[in-house]
Amino acid sequence: MAKSRAELDQMLDALDSFVPGLESSKPHAADFWEAFNKLAEAVQENAGPDDHGWVCERLDAIQVKHHLVPPADQI
Repeated sequence: MAKSRAELDQMLDALDSFVPGLESSKPHAADFWEAFNKLAEAVQENAGPDDHGWVCERLDAIQVKHHLVPPADQI
């Protein structure tokens, strides 16, 4: 069952706050992106069809905020 937008927002806020620690613990880019994508997919899997675009926009905003550039094969 899809989570509410408020619940998704909490998950996205948690991911946003987790990024600096994730960068520190996963200094190799491939390891960082593997972990980030796993967390992002968990949020996406909990989004209903009406919230999928909004979740993707929030994930993009998190990447911009933290100056993250995904590998070319993920763009």
